[in-house]
Amino acid sequence: NRRRLPGFPVPMNDLSRHDRVRALQWRGDTLALLDQRKLPREQAWIECVDARAVAQAIRDLVVRGAPAIGIAAAYGVVLALQRTGRADGEGVRADFAALRASRPTAVNLFWALDRMQRAIDTGADAAALDREARSIGAEATWRGLWALARTLET
Repeated sequence: NRRRLPGFPVPMNDLSRHDRVRALQWRGDTLALLDQRKLPREQAWIECVDARAVAQAIRDLVVRGAPAIGIAAAYGVVLALQRTGRADGEGVRADFAALRASRPTAVNLFWALDRMQRAIDTGADAAALDREARSIGAEATWRGLWALARTLET
């Protein structure tokens, strides 16, 4: 069961050996973000405990790269729901607005937020949103690997 991506030099199930750097770390109730502004001289992490902190980190360019921005926004939604306990509350709507305004031109940001909103609209609770955010992260990672494989083919 060692499938390969077309043109990618290692089987997909071996990629974890090569995937050692993550700019985002989800800790269940906190999102830790590698501060991209300080690289390469320093490795510093910013801990976000609510959606407003995630929005501020996106706005301040702590998070860079389209996939990472979308993933961070998805976890921001999880933090919003954890804080309020209600998906239909004014606080969650305000947090969505703050996340959307954090980088108005980021396509992945809106894609992830729209996807999280659809999950909420179908009755997802915080645990289901956590799984959806993880899924968004996994899909973004695989899309990036696919794009890399396509680049290696040419």
